[in-house]
Amino acid sequence: MSDTLVLLCAAAGSVGSVFAAIWHCRNRTRLAQLASQQTGIAINRELKQLLGKLQQHRGMASGYLNGDASFKYKISALQAEIDRETEQIAARLLALPAHRAGFESIQSHWRKLSPTVLHGTREQSFDNHCQLISAVLDLIRDIAERSLLHRDSACPFGFIEIVWHLLPDTAEAIGQTRAIGTGIAAAGRSLSTERIKLGYLLTRIRNAAGRLESGIARTPSAMAGAEFRRSFGEVQQRIVSLVGDIEQQLLATERPEIDSAGFFAHATQTLNGVFDLYDRAEAVANRELQTLLAGATRLGRQSLAALLLALATAAAGIVPLAL
Repeated sequence: MSDTLVLLCAAAGSVGSVFAAIWHCRNRTRLAQLASQQTGIAINRELKQLLGKLQQHRGMASGYLNGDASFKYKISALQAEIDRETEQIAARLLALPAHRAGFESIQSHWRKLSPTVLHGTREQSFDNHCQLISAVLDLIRDIAERSLLHRDSACPFGFIEIVWHLLPDTAEAIGQTRAIGTGIAAAGRSLSTERIKLGYLLTRIRNAAGRLESGIARTPSAMAGAEFRRSFGEVQQRIVSLVGDIEQQLLATERPEIDSAGFFAHATQTLNGVFDLYDRAEAVANRELQTLLAGATRLGRQSLAALLLALATAAAGIVPLAL
């Protein structure tokens, strides 16, 4: 091999190595970002489950503190489940240190609330639960925003808004309604302040459902297909049914005659419908992310192969020169 050809080979290999190294580093960075997003989705799934249990705990506590003793032992069993959930999430958040402090605050709040929930007032219980649940909702949104799925085009921004903002907000409005309504049903009477709160919450539920409908209508069918829209239609019907029952059986009289456990079950069924929709939407987001991960992994292998080839070319030119 002539000296000129050797020099050209060394130069081409060196330049190629630089560009291949930059390409490979970018691919590795992207893979790490996508893996972090996948972790964020998984942790938000667990936070959603915790959210549902805390909302259930609030509703049961409201029923008990308003005189329905049948909730007492259900509360104890549910507290044990929540304890396990919080420990698991704390362990998972070792992978997302930016959110660890936020969850430690949630965990601390729960540890203070759970031993006293059966001994305080109805108002204290409701307010303390709402503060705790609000912190969980904030953490879910924060993790979703830091995931930046819309930046990588995994999901349109509007779809992310539906999954990690509108659906949890709708669930919380229904959850608060369940807690207040269960308490009224258990007590067999309602205060004017409770009826005002319920009226406000019904407006909030209607507004949230309307925003969901608009958001889903704007979402491409590839993200929210016919099955997803059908499920949303079923959830809408459940919400309308629950709102109607509240207006007719809780707001129309100061002395409602409705079974607290029955109302709790009806509201829970509606809430579970919202959470089922969340699960479906999250599965769509996760599927899109998996597609991006597969593509990034393929590019990672290609960039590594290009880097190795460029290094080999550079070595083929440099070694003869050294000799």
